[in-house]
Amino acid sequence: MIKSYVVHIWSRLVSVGLLGLSASLFAAAWPQFRGPHASGVAVGSFPTVFGPKTNVIWQVEVPPGHSSPCIWEDYLFLTAVEGEKLVTLCLRRRDGQELWRQAVTPDKPERGMGATASPTPATDGRRVYVYFGAFGLVCYDFNGRELWRRPLPTPVTQHGSGTSPVVAEGVVVVNRDADVDAHLLAVRAEDGQTLWQVPRPDVRRGFCTPLIWPPERPELVILPGTLQMAAYRLKDGSPVWRARGLPNEMVASPIFGDGLFFAAGWTPGAGVAVLPSFDELLAQGDADKDGKISRDEAPAGTARRDFTYVDADKDGFIQRAEWDSIKAIYEKSENALIAVRPGGQGDVTETHVVWKQHRGLPYVPTPLYYEGKVYLVKNGGLFSCFDARTGRPFYQEERLGALGDYYASPVAAGGKILVCSQPGMAVVIKAGETLEVLARNPMGERIMATPALVENRLYLRTQSKLYAFGESSDAVNPKPLSP
Repeated sequence: MIKSYVVHIWSRLVSVGLLGLSASLFAAAWPQFRGPHASGVAVGSFPTVFGPKTNVIWQVEVPPGHSSPCIWEDYLFLTAVEGEKLVTLCLRRRDGQELWRQAVTPDKPERGMGATASPTPATDGRRVYVYFGAFGLVCYDFNGRELWRRPLPTPVTQHGSGTSPVVAEGVVVVNRDADVDAHLLAVRAEDGQTLWQVPRPDVRRGFCTPLIWPPERPELVILPGTLQMAAYRLKDGSPVWRARGLPNEMVASPIFGDGLFFAAGWTPGAGVAVLPSFDELLAQGDADKDGKISRDEAPAGTARRDFTYVDADKDGFIQRAEWDSIKAIYEKSENALIAVRPGGQGDVTETHVVWKQHRGLPYVPTPLYYEGKVYLVKNGGLFSCFDARTGRPFYQEERLGALGDYYASPVAAGGKILVCSQPGMAVVIKAGETLEVLARNPMGERIMATPALVENRLYLRTQSKLYAFGESSDAVNPKPLSP
């Protein structure tokens, strides 16, 4: 009874952005991807109408990157790419002035959509932790002094690295899902030394940012991956539970609200692709009879379209074991939004999956839990809203009037939700059981990064700029830190 009460109270705090820390502290922090405790929710509000010439507090040119701002008081951290260098920037939040920048150079750059500095930094208020797939982890103090670095092998994926680090209880956790050697890694925040590393042998490439739960006393790391969402103990990485019912590739991150964990995933062909046996594949395409399929030999269909995905070891051939593995995964793949009740041990699919939905699913953007509802945005500008407790749809796949793909995750504050399309339209929606668009704000540039909300200010990164928007021109004067 006590445990269920605590879960209920925590979920209500999520809806208003008060998670374990004081409201005043949260008002001045957006410390990781999707903000305080990965909720995507801030106290206060943000301007409804804004743009390159409207409600601009400041704007600065920034190098290319897809990461979000990470904010602690007057410090704003951002990652970027400059040529072959992977850069960490620190700006003064009140006016956008650059305080410092540091760079690392990988042996070999990543390629793909997620290679452009996609991981968002994380901070615990003492240090800032950055992750680059092509390099590994680097830690700086707030003055830009490098404290430690932890080089890591580049994950074998097709799209680069999109997952962001998270930090709690002196532990930095990174999702290292890949086509080869998928694992979850935890290092000591103080020096980057390995605390534990848990293999995920049934998982292929994935791009979710882990969720550490509960925030007031962190115990679990929640991480979706191929076909399932899983929970691990923060202290040692030991597996706790897993819930099946997801697609073969997971991009959107997990969320929590109303006493439930949520995970949503969509990939082409999930649940409908029927693959031939490997012997049938050889009969169709193995022209040189060497018992494997090269890219040139791959017949039309999954083998050709998803060759890089199937070729797990990236040796240029589809081998029997690789094909059999993908065939088994595709047969179980399911595009879905699932709601999972905390608790249980082992496979909890039959006992703890509370509800499931199959429409309106995002490919990249993380769902948003806000005020008792779960919101999803789908490519094409289709927006959906569900009752968090029951899964009952309030509306599904209604048009935002902003076409295009969607990469940025929705965020919320003050009864409003902000959704940004890749082509550069920032749509403000009134939260509620019906879709009401309050404003469509064209930014004139692509938007890939999830916005940050701090002290009634909106921090939005576009293709070449970082903006701070507010409904007043009054200067932001947070208390400077001296970490």
